[in-house]
Amino acid sequence: MINQLFGNYLVKSGILSLDQLEQAFDTQKKVRVKLGLIAVTEKLMTLEQSEEVNRLQAQMDKRFGDIAVEKGYLTDDQVSRLLGLQGNQYLTFAQAVTDNGFMTLKEFENAFVDYQKSLEFTTTDMEDLKSGDSDRIVPLFLPSDCDPMQKEHILVAVRTIIRLVDSDAYVGRASWVSSVESKGVAFQCMGGDKEMALGITGEEAGFLSMGEAFAHEEFEKVNLDLLDAVAEFINCVNGMYATGISNKMFVDMVPPVFKAEEVTVNGGRLLQLPVYIGGNRINLISAYDGKMSI
Repeated sequence: MINQLFGNYLVKSGILSLDQLEQAFDTQKKVRVKLGLIAVTEKLMTLEQSEEVNRLQAQMDKRFGDIAVEKGYLTDDQVSRLLGLQGNQYLTFAQAVTDNGFMTLKEFENAFVDYQKSLEFTTTDMEDLKSGDSDRIVPLFLPSDCDPMQKEHILVAVRTIIRLVDSDAYVGRASWVSSVESKGVAFQCMGGDKEMALGITGEEAGFLSMGEAFAHEEFEKVNLDLLDAVAEFINCVNGMYATGISNKMFVDMVPPVFKAEEVTVNGGRLLQLPVYIGGNRINLISAYDGKMSI
């Protein structure tokens, strides 16, 4: 998710073109991050030390980590930790961008600092972003007054999108709204100890991207068949969520509702989280301690 979030920031800032970003994503799929780049981004070595070890590697039949330990730049434990980070999404993206010559590592890191300022995130927040873990990333984009149970509902939905729909899906900043207008909607309410609901609205392209990926079927437009697939996705999410909280409260699920027409979704206090699937936007709409209706 961090490669999509930061990559789109680089495009919007004019640092990368859209073509360069797509090329970086293609390269990223094949990348195994160099240990030196990880050591520098983790602030365990300076760029000058990394370049020195790289030069020595050209003269010695030794691994980067072995030379860095011999020079006193790293410990054995640090090398082991860095090796474990070689598949990290932030680092593979950095490697892809720098390997293609689009940015230097210094430019990449400086841009990441500017990205942090634009988000008004703390250093700890940025470490959560760099982790690539959606369970650590998504809460950064939710309101601070979001109920923990509602937050977990959203996390189940995003995890399921990443697992079943688009592994490269990413989120935008969530907001509280009283209603949502959309050309189509699918949602499901739940009763029991607490009234809750989860819905999906969005752009036609977003609905198509989601419905086709989940149903493994092509649709020409947003219609009832497409929204039936989206509703089934919501039902799957709610089923997993209800199972997960069954030891805390009783949840009664009712049949999903879906409409392929212009609608206004009401709920009094709805949490709207933008999610981008194949670059196209849908909105996860969550109601907690309240109903959802059209």
